[in-house]
Amino acid sequence: MNSPVDSISAAGASFLAAGASFSAAGALPFLGAGASRFASAGAAILLASVLSGCGSDEVVAREAREVERGAIERIVIATGTIEPATEVEVRPRIPGIIEKIHVEEGDLVEAGVPLLEIERELLASQVREAEANLEAANVELRFAGIARDRTAELHTTGAASDQSHDDARARFEQARAERARAQAGLDTLATQLSYATVQSTLVGRVLEVHVEEGDAISPVTSVTGGTLLLSLAGDKTLHLEGLVDENEIARVAIDQPARIRTEAFADRVFGGRVREIAPMGQRVQNVTYFEVKVEITDPESSLLRPRMSGDAEIITEIVEEALIVPETALRYRGEDILVDLEVAAGEEIGEGSENENERVVRVGIIDGDRVQILEGLDAGERVLLQ
Repeated sequence: MNSPVDSISAAGASFLAAGASFSAAGALPFLGAGASRFASAGAAILLASVLSGCGSDEVVAREAREVERGAIERIVIATGTIEPATEVEVRPRIPGIIEKIHVEEGDLVEAGVPLLEIERELLASQVREAEANLEAANVELRFAGIARDRTAELHTTGAASDQSHDDARARFEQARAERARAQAGLDTLATQLSYATVQSTLVGRVLEVHVEEGDAISPVTSVTGGTLLLSLAGDKTLHLEGLVDENEIARVAIDQPARIRTEAFADRVFGGRVREIAPMGQRVQNVTYFEVKVEITDPESSLLRPRMSGDAEIITEIVEEALIVPETALRYRGEDILVDLEVAAGEEIGEGSENENERVVRVGIIDGDRVQILEGLDAGERVLLQ
């Protein structure tokens, strides 16, 4: 017995054959060869329309998934950049010319290691001059002391006047003050000479070198604030400094665990924890965000570099043994959230059965494409995907 589709196909074929014969017999001689093409094309279009209508009632099978039990996490995303715990701008304490730069951008440095050298010839000669001045002051003090003692003896016997005695004492005190001034001058110049070697004040990484050898620099005490030499970051402890929407900040708390992901290490996840939450929000394009700092506690945090872009997935809640369905199983009607249950094998779908097999549910945590069901379903039931 022929199916409806076979019958329609046979009729269409006959229609096409008739159209071709009609054109060939010259039924429309005044239209010429174009009539033949028109008749054949019209028959083909009619046949395609009939055949396409035959499949309009076909039912497309929908994939079904079982309601499962498992753990699900509530995640709050903080988007931002990797920042060092400490960042330092190195500026000179003395003026001069850059003589030698010992480091390059990206180098790891320890506290106290030389970063660069400022020419020291002038300061070194000034130190030598100050040492000579100190030596002269010591000589003056020594002889002033001898004169004071001699005058004191003479004054005791009456051989020296009170005026002479006072003058000797004044000379000694003045010599002692001159010696102290010379010592202070030497100490100042020696300290300035030590500043000719610029040293690192922390353990970290060189972020940027702002000068070149031969550049003239001004000290930090100048009105301009001094020449910026280098930027250092203490990257022993890094953190992600990100923004969290005000609607989610209430769920974030200190010491919550987090997973940090970066574009540079797309396949790598770094562990961390929430270290700080800003007490005051900031408006960004009419939306309020709160700054959150997530400390990176991963043992391989040294792979990261300051200013890398990243996201912190802050785990604010974990529910064990939750009922979970795929997000694509949900559909919405007004304010209701519904799922369609799979019809048991052998059961016929009759009129209105779709409504009989739908279920209103209440959802909880949404984690990507996984949704927690709080009410409306039981473990083991099967739901249809949209």
